[in-house]
Amino acid sequence: MAIGPAAAIVADVYSGARTAVEVVEAALDAARRLDPVLHFLEEFDPGGARAAAERVDPGGALAGVPFLIKGQTPVHAPIVTRLVAAGAVPIGRSTRARPGAVSQTFGWTGSDYTRNPWDLTRSSGGSTAGGAAAVAAGVVPLATGGDSGGSLRIPAAFCGVVGLKGTYGRVPRPGGRPLGGLTTIGLIGADLDDVILATSIASGPHRLDPAALPHWPVPVESERPWRVAYHSTLGACPANPAVDQVVRDRLSAADVTVVDVPLELLPTEEAWLVLSGLDAGRGAEAAASNRAREIRDHNNTALADLFAEVDALVTPTTLDVAHGYDQHEPNIVTGDPCWYFNVTGHPAVSVPVGLLDGLPVGAQIVAPHWADDAAVAVARRVQAGLPRPPVSVGARRASL
Repeated sequence: MAIGPAAAIVADVYSGARTAVEVVEAALDAARRLDPVLHFLEEFDPGGARAAAERVDPGGALAGVPFLIKGQTPVHAPIVTRLVAAGAVPIGRSTRARPGAVSQTFGWTGSDYTRNPWDLTRSSGGSTAGGAAAVAAGVVPLATGGDSGGSLRIPAAFCGVVGLKGTYGRVPRPGGRPLGGLTTIGLIGADLDDVILATSIASGPHRLDPAALPHWPVPVESERPWRVAYHSTLGACPANPAVDQVVRDRLSAADVTVVDVPLELLPTEEAWLVLSGLDAGRGAEAAASNRAREIRDHNNTALADLFAEVDALVTPTTLDVAHGYDQHEPNIVTGDPCWYFNVTGHPAVSVPVGLLDGLPVGAQIVAPHWADDAAVAVARRVQAGLPRPPVSVGARRASL
């Protein structure tokens, strides 16, 4: 039986229909059965999960919700401590990309690659690889991650789930604000509303990151009309025409108005590499730092002009569907539409919009700075429901 959305778990635990221990035991059983197939676990902690489930307050906002922590995330990270304080129960740590890899769009356990529940020959994306695979397979409804170049949105798109990168600083970082300012901590989930709730709970300043943005309340649904601009690509690399068509078809069916607004962004790789180096403590020469600032300022201005005409920008999240699980280096440009918004810091969310040859296609919705409410509101109208992937809890191939 599938674990279910976080909201359903919370309602059941509160009413007594299920206990937190029962929910967590089901997640642990699913992890035992599916990890040998999908390789999404870096660490597994059934004993700690059971003990935590026994202590859950049934009135917590995330009471009894099992989740995965992205590998290498410290236990004192605000996103972890705040989810746990709300009643969520970590069952282990998820895989990420192998350290030192040029491209991060894959996962690695130390001995095997993380696989995609839709097709075991494909990657689940990265670097939040294991979290996306486990969420898509129905093992857990939520997984934590960080997004410095698409690491929440790319795996969400590859696996047909939701990945939210809020405005830069939306969720506090355990190490405070870095110099480059690329990474936003966030979540992947099977349900957009679950991701919104968990992000709200994790948001707000913290003693470890007092410069984080103010607490983000769960937005109230709006019936207002939404205007969006659509661009199939933002750089020199085009989207797969079939991916482009899936997104266009979904926009045509969604309750949004698509407006043709031009957008000319400077290539972002140069700036991203400088800012990434600063985040890693490597420093940068003055000329390179100044150029990175010029690129960021130009793109911020171009996007401000676009957002003066529309509420949101929509792109394919990735230029193609999931590549082979071990073919990540030749596909480094796959997530090209994502990292522009790490450099600028805009909120961006990926939601599933359809299937192409049996593999998920994601759409990225970008909104103005601090307009996270708009990004998720448009995402709610654009998203499409997908069937359960072939390898998932309760599916026929789950025991492969």
